[in-house]
Amino acid sequence: MKRALLATAITLLATTSAFAQLDKAATDAADVAEHKVEQKKAESDAKKSGPVGKAVNNTKAKYHKSQANRNAKSSKKALKKSVD
Repeated sequence: MKRALLATAITLLATTSAFAQLDKAATDAADVAEHKVEQKKAESDAKKSGPVGKAVNNTKAKYHKSQANRNAKSSKKALKKSVD
């Protein structure tokens, strides 16, 4: 009886952990999409701006690109953890 209860508790904990990792992966994927949109917006604004605006918007675009890459890696890592 105790073994069955312990096995059930361990299985429940593992399942909960897997769902938490999937939730993290989904959240990171949503962040990737948001950063990509912001990156494209900054690139578009840079084309329309003067020299100072171009520098600012290009910096924003680089920031959002790096954040999108970081979140994509984090999402992949969380997804791998949920499968393992």
